Amino acid sequence: MINLFTSKEVKNLDELSVKHGVSLSELMENAGKASFEVIIDKIIPSLLNFNNRITVLCGPGNNGGDGFVIAKKLIEKNFDVKVCSPFNKTYFNSIALEKLEMSDFDLLEASQDLFKNSDLIIDALFGIGLNRDIDKKLIDLIDLINKEKNYVVSIDIPSGLETDTGEKKPNSINANHTITFQSPKPCHFLLPGKINTGELSVVDIGVPKKIFKEVKKSSNIFLNTSDLWKNHFPWPKEHDHKYSRGHLLVQSGDQFSTGASRLASLSALRIGAGVVTLASSDEAALINASHLTSVMIKNINNISDFINFSKNRKVTSLLIGPGCGVTDYTKKLSLNIIELGLPVVLDADALSVFKDDPDELFSCIKKYNNNVILTPHEGEFNRIFKDTKGSKLSVTRDAAKESGATIIYKGNDSVISNPEGLLAISDRSSPFLATAGSGDVLAGICAGLLSQGMDSFLAACAGQWFHKKIGEIPRPGMIADDMPGIIENFLPTVLGEIYEKS
Repeated sequence: MINLFTSKEVKNLDELSVKHGVSLSELMENAGKASFEVIIDKIIPSLLNFNNRITVLCGPGNNGGDGFVIAKKLIEKNFDVKVCSPFNKTYFNSIALEKLEMSDFDLLEASQDLFKNSDLIIDALFGIGLNRDIDKKLIDLIDLINKEKNYVVSIDIPSGLETDTGEKKPNSINANHTITFQSPKPCHFLLPGKINTGELSVVDIGVPKKIFKEVKKSSNIFLNTSDLWKNHFPWPKEHDHKYSRGHLLVQSGDQFSTGASRLASLSALRIGAGVVTLASSDEAALINASHLTSVMIKNINNISDFINFSKNRKVTSLLIGPGCGVTDYTKKLSLNIIELGLPVVLDADALSVFKDDPDELFSCIKKYNNNVILTPHEGEFNRIFKDTKGSKLSVTRDAAKESGATIIYKGNDSVISNPEGLLAISDRSSPFLATAGSGDVLAGICAGLLSQGMDSFLAACAGQWFHKKIGEIPRPGMIADDMPGIIENFLPTVLGEIYEKS
């Protein structure tokens, strides 16, 4: 599993390493050397029209010290290197100053000509310690670098980003490639930081393995890769039958809004649910039956029949919301099925219907059900949660605690949290997923995994991961109707690869 280290955890890593006998100076030397190796082995060979001219931009802290080490090693390899800084030496910390004084290059003042005449700019201005807005002089400097369109490599994080939120302070280097140390940081995967990060390389800088494992063990932010949940994936067993593989009951919309629930139902089947039943009114049942074969249709016209079917037909999970309408029926049904205690996904209208009294929903979840997934996009999130300002990590964590449910806060940088504060960030996403009905597919995948017995947090993580897989190959013109079929095409290969690794 890949943990994402916060600035506090990185500082803890440094402090514990020093106590273990590895000095900050040694860590800086290792960081510079490892970055230098990525630059000459991977980055420079990939550059077109590279004429040996490199500018290294250094700040006054540890990040600048890393830059001085990199510059020294590049000069030793006969590259044409200019080293510059917007700060004079009186601002440098002692270790950065030590690395500068160990070198024999001149420290130049940062200027437009230096950047314009470079084939490669190495950004070592600010690292993880930046927690304040930078001043106008530095904003202008960053603007200048971004406008020059040179190839830019940032060291640890692009300068100007806030490590734990991905936010600009208020501007950031727009890097083509970022080389970070020991473990990725949240800003590498949260917007807008993920855009400014570019390609990411992670290098080892000699932190003792015991210390790294100790800090990693205490970390609660993960990158949502298959390693996070693959050992809990519900692989079918030889003795399984359709009902032992899970039975999902989905509430359909009315006769004019049936498509969303069908998308969700098909997606649940594709992810492995043994049976999916679509609860439909008399009018909606005819429409759904004309479109579906593998999904079962059941005429259910009231809440009492829905509850009875759930209790008596081996139902193992429930999905309410897609196409259901913001109605009193949707609200009452959502509350009643939560009380059943079965695993539940609430999506779309089943979230918006609580906008005037979200505490009614949250109180019900906390009282009756610890296996609920809520899947809001930004608009829905803002309707039902109190705390919507701040980093996406913090507001998602707070929402999960407030609601008692696992939250998938959807977007290009989807964040998942359970009430205990475990967090996962999507490793990547695709703009091709931004189409009507895409969220219904995600809800169906998650509900299908819940039906097979996955824990809500792990089902949410696996569901989001499979959903983003749909958009990994660029598919101009893709619509949500295509998505269940795309799952069909990639699922055997992807699951086969995960199965072999698990």
